[in-house]
Amino acid sequence: MELDCRDPEQRMARLSPWKRGRSESWGPYRTSRYSFAEKFDTNTDSNIDLDLDIKKLSLKVSPFVVSLVSLTGEKPLFMGSGTITESEEVNGTYFGTILTSASLLRTSAESDAIPDDIKVNVHLRDGTLCEGQVLAYDWHYNIAWIKIKSDAPLATASLRLLDDTMCVDPSGMQDKELGSNSFQLHPHSDFFKLCPGDMVVAVGRYFQPPNEIMAAPGRFSIDCCDFDCKELFRGNCKISKVCGIGGPLINRHGEVIGVNFYDKLCTPFLPINIASKCLEHFNKYGRFSRPLLGMEMTNLYATSLRNLDRINLKFPNDSNGVFVEKVIEGSHAECAGILSGDVIVQCAGNFVRSVLEFYGISWDKCGESVEVVVLRSRTGDRLNLTLKVGETSSDKINRRMFQSQSRNNVHFAGNVDGMPADALLSRSFDSGTCFPIMVGCQGIFA
Repeated sequence: MELDCRDPEQRMARLSPWKRGRSESWGPYRTSRYSFAEKFDTNTDSNIDLDLDIKKLSLKVSPFVVSLVSLTGEKPLFMGSGTITESEEVNGTYFGTILTSASLLRTSAESDAIPDDIKVNVHLRDGTLCEGQVLAYDWHYNIAWIKIKSDAPLATASLRLLDDTMCVDPSGMQDKELGSNSFQLHPHSDFFKLCPGDMVVAVGRYFQPPNEIMAAPGRFSIDCCDFDCKELFRGNCKISKVCGIGGPLINRHGEVIGVNFYDKLCTPFLPINIASKCLEHFNKYGRFSRPLLGMEMTNLYATSLRNLDRINLKFPNDSNGVFVEKVIEGSHAECAGILSGDVIVQCAGNFVRSVLEFYGISWDKCGESVEVVVLRSRTGDRLNLTLKVGETSSDKINRRMFQSQSRNNVHFAGNVDGMPADALLSRSFDSGTCFPIMVGCQGIFA
C-alpha cells in the first residue's frame, strides 16, 4: 500500500481498523468548529474512531456521568458534565452528590459570587431531569459539588487516587520496565500509578436529549504550560469547550482519576486526590483551605536531564523526591532556607516521592511547622529544615483558569430544557462564560 507524505497521525488514521464510512482525506483531529455547545464525539475524528476497549469503558462509566445546565432566571449560564460520586438512601429517596466544574456557577471570570436566582438542571443517563442544589464550591480549583435527589437508585463512580511517583534510579532499570504496563498497579491497589503515555479517557454527556455519552481517548503527558494552577495534569484527549468540562477522566479500569477542563490542544485535569481533599476539609471544617509555602515544584523524574545528572552524582542512593524550581522571595519556603534546585525527600517524618504526596502531607499541616529533609546538589549537603505551612486566603484565586467566550461563537441546535435556540442566543456570553485553560503537572504553593 502506498502512503503519501502527510502528517504521521493522518497516515496512521487511514489504516485504523475502527474507521468506517468517512473520507480517508480527513485527519484524526479535524474539528468542524469550536462552538459553545459543540459535541466532542462527532466533530473530532479521533473520538469517532473508538475501538472496542474505549467503548466498553464508556459503557461502564455511563451510569454515573451526568449533564448539567445552569440558568439564571430563564437564561442559560453554562452547560457541562459531572460525576455522581456519592449516593445515600433516606426513606426510599436517593440523594446523590455530583462533582463538576465551578464554571457552572460563575457569571464572569472576575466574580466570586453565585447568582441569587441560579438554577441547576441535571440530566441522568436515562434522560431523567433532576433539580440540583449547590452543596459546595472552590473557586481556586474551579470545582463544585451539586446535590440531587431521585426516586430511583443512583449509580456512583469508583474514585481512584493517583500515585504519580516514578523512580529515577538507573541501577534498578530492567528490560521489562520498557513495557507499557511495567509501572501499573493492579486494579485492587489503593492508588493508581499514572505514568507518561498511559491511556486515559475524557468522558462527558451532552446537555440536550437524548443526552448521549461522549468519550475522548488520549494519553497522559508530563507536558506543562506556564499557567496559574500548577496542580493540573494533562492528557492529550480532545474535548469540546462545554460538554466535556467538569466530566470525569477515567483510567483503563474505568475508575475516575480526575476532573476535566478545557484547552484547545489538550485536556487539563485536576487529580481526584485534590478534589477529594478539598471536600474532606470542607466536611471537616466547613470551609476550604490550602497550604501556602511559596515555592514551585515538580516531580523529580520530570526535571531536566542536566538536573538529574547533578543530583545523581551527589546523591546516588536517592531516586525519589520533589524538585524545587522556584522559591518566592519573602515566603515561608525562603524563611526555612529552601533554595531553587533543592530536592525535598522527607516532610513531617514521611518520605516524599511526588508532588501529590507532598501536597497531601502539607495540606493536613496548615498552620503548623514541619521538619523537611532537603538535598542540595550544588553543595552535596543533606539538610534538616523547619518549614512553616501557611494557609492561603480566600482571595488567592486562579484567575487565569478562565477565558470569556464571545457570543459570536455560540451555536445551539434545538431546545435546551424546553427553550428554543433563538431564546438561548439572546443570552449575552461576553461577560459570563468562563472556560478553564490551565495545563501542567507541577505543584505551586504560593
